[in-house]
Amino acid sequence: MKKPRYLDSFIKYPPDTSFEGRDEDEKVVFLIRQSRLTLFWWFIATIIFLIIPIFLMPYLAKLEYNGSFIFNGLFILSLNIFWYAAVFGFAFRHFLDWYFEVLLVTNKRIIDIDRGATVISEAPLSNIQDVTSKITSIVGQMFNIGSIVVQTASEQNNFEFHTVDNPSVLRDTISDIITKRQGDKYANI
Repeated sequence: MKKPRYLDSFIKYPPDTSFEGRDEDEKVVFLIRQSRLTLFWWFIATIIFLIIPIFLMPYLAKLEYNGSFIFNGLFILSLNIFWYAAVFGFAFRHFLDWYFEVLLVTNKRIIDIDRGATVISEAPLSNIQDVTSKITSIVGQMFNIGSIVVQTASEQNNFEFHTVDNPSVLRDTISDIITKRQGDKYANI
């Protein structure tokens, strides 16, 4: 049985993936998100934020001034509820940002969906002039994580995709798709 790949950061030929404005003969070749390694930092921050009340709240509950407690039990409970709701919101927002900010490579174009689909950029493959991959850090070299820069001849000069898995495979595949499309175009002449 195949495991679900919905949380992968590099999916080749993703099943059941579509988007508004897709042509009938257009197929999604890649769905790319930032590497799952980028989740590590906000995951650790979330764990730390979840642990803080365990140490802070008993201290706040014991604070006294002139022989009486400063914070009553209802305030401490309300503060805990507010704190954990804020931490849940922090984690959920970061997860949604990671999950929905994607790069789609189809057999006709490249589509970059950023900021929860509020910024969508696309370029036809025929406008792509150069595809470059780069891995600039030691951590990137260890985990094969880098950036892709796609230079186009359209209004938006460059598409930049940072912290993606397998940048060289992605670069090669985009170049192969472009070469194949250009070969098909010239074959019909």
